[in-house]
Amino acid sequence: MKNQHHKNMTSLQLLIAATALVSTASFAATLPVYNSVELQNALKSASPGDEIVVHAGSYTGNRSTSGEGRAHFFSDKSGTVNSPIVLRSASASSKQVLRGDNVDTGYVLLLEGDYWEVKDLKFTGAQKGIMLEGANHNLIDNVEVYNVGQEAVHFRDSSSYNKLTNCYIHDTGKREGKEGTGEGVYVGTNNGHQESPPDNSDYNTIGGCTIGPWVTAEAFDVKAGTTGTVIEYNHVDARGIVGTSASPQADSFVDLKGTDALVRNNVMDYMGDNNITHAIYSYREHTSSNIYDNEFNLPFSAGTFRAQEPTMHISNNQRLDGGTTLVWKEYQIRNIDYSLDQSIEQPNNGPYSCFDELNGSCGGSPSSSSSSSSSSQASSSSDSSSSSSSSSSNSTSSSANSCDQVAMDERTEVELGAASCVSFPENLQGRTLQVWDSDANSQCDFRGNIQDQSGSGQLDVTGNYASSNSFSGNTLFITPNNGCQFLKVRVY
Repeated sequence: MKNQHHKNMTSLQLLIAATALVSTASFAATLPVYNSVELQNALKSASPGDEIVVHAGSYTGNRSTSGEGRAHFFSDKSGTVNSPIVLRSASASSKQVLRGDNVDTGYVLLLEGDYWEVKDLKFTGAQKGIMLEGANHNLIDNVEVYNVGQEAVHFRDSSSYNKLTNCYIHDTGKREGKEGTGEGVYVGTNNGHQESPPDNSDYNTIGGCTIGPWVTAEAFDVKAGTTGTVIEYNHVDARGIVGTSASPQADSFVDLKGTDALVRNNVMDYMGDNNITHAIYSYREHTSSNIYDNEFNLPFSAGTFRAQEPTMHISNNQRLDGGTTLVWKEYQIRNIDYSLDQSIEQPNNGPYSCFDELNGSCGGSPSSSSSSSSSSQASSSSDSSSSSSSSSSNSTSSSANSCDQVAMDERTEVELGAASCVSFPENLQGRTLQVWDSDANSQCDFRGNIQDQSGSGQLDVTGNYASSNSFSGNTLFITPNNGCQFLKVRVY
C-alpha cells in the first residue's frame, strides 16, 4: 500500500511538472507591431520566447514614452537561453527603420536585458544607435546603423557574451564637435585610461560586419577593463576618419586598451584617407592580444602597429600597400611577439554571411535591389521633422544603402535623409559641381564636405554657395558637419 501511494504521488508530481511546462510555454507569443507606440509597448512587456515582429510602418521613437528617458526604444526584459526574445522585421528583404528624432540626443535602442535576438532592422537618427548596458548573451544580426551623432553600437556596464554579426555601419559622428567619438563599435567605458574600476564587458564578438565609409572615429574601440573581445572577418573602409584634427583624435582602424583580444581574418583599408597612420593601436592598459591573418591597406609610410604596451602577438598579417614599417617607433618592437598566445584563443566563428543588402558580401556596395524596399520604409517613416524636398526634386528617392539619382545639367533639391550620396548618369570628369543652400527646406543651411568615390576630388561647403571641377567618377559622398540634410546641386 505504501509503495502504491508513493507511485501515485510520483505520477501526480509528473503531471504537475508537465502542466507547468505547458503553462510556461503558452506565455510565449508572436507580437506584430505597426507603429512606434505598439513597438514601445511590446518592448516593455516582452516575455521569454516572445517574437516582436515589426511590420511596415512609422517608427520614430519618443523618449518620453519609451520607459527610459535616454532611449527612443527600450527594454529591460530578458529571455532565457532556450527562449530568447526576438525583435525583427516582418521581412528581411524589407527591413524597417527605427529612428530617433535627431543626432544630438538619445539612443535609438537601449537593451538592459539578456538573451535577445535583434535582426533584420535598421537604426538611425539619434546620438547613438544600439546601446547595451548590463546586457548579456544577446545576438544582434544583419542590422544597419547609420547617420548617428556618435558611435553606432556600444557594449558597456558589464555587457558580456554578446554577438554583433553581419552588420553594416556607416555615417557616424554626425554630432557637431563629436566627430572623434563616432566609433563603429565601442566595447567598455572610457575611464581616462585607468584600469580601475573596470568595465567587465567581456567576451563580446564582432564578426562579418562592414564598417564605413564615413565612420569618423575608429572602426573598433576596445576599452580598458574589458577582456576577450573578438574582432573577426570584418571589412573596414576608413574614408572619413578624422585623424588628429578632432579630440579625441582617431587615426587607426582598431584601438586596443582591453586585454586578451583577438583580431583575426579582417580586411581593413584606408581607402586613400591619409588620416590613418597605423592599423592597430595598443595603449597603456593593454596586456595581451592575438592579431593574425589580417589584410591591411595603409599609407605606404604608416606603421602597421602602434604598440605602446605589451604584448601584441602577431602572425601572418599582410600589408597590401607594400609598406614595411612594422611599428610606429622602433622601441616598440619590444612589445611585439611573433608567436600567438594560445591561452587566450577562442573558437573561430567565421566566415560570416555579411549584411544581406551588400553586393560582394563584406565590404561590398549596397545592392540596387534594396533601394525600393528601403525607399518605401523611408517614406513611411516620414514622421521625423523634415517634410521632403525630394517630392519636388528630380531625384529618385533612395535607401540608406543607395545613392539618390540626380540628372545632369539641372538644379536639383536633395534630401540626404538616410542616403549619404548622390549618383549621376555620366562621369563628372571635366564638369563643374555647384552647391547651394536648399530653397525648399529653409530650416537649416548645409555645411559639410563632398568627396568623389575615388577620394581624389573634394569640396568643403562653408557658405551658401560652393563649386568645384575636381571630381571624377559618377558618385559623390556628402557629409554634413552641422546635421543639415538638405542642399541643392547641379553638375554641368
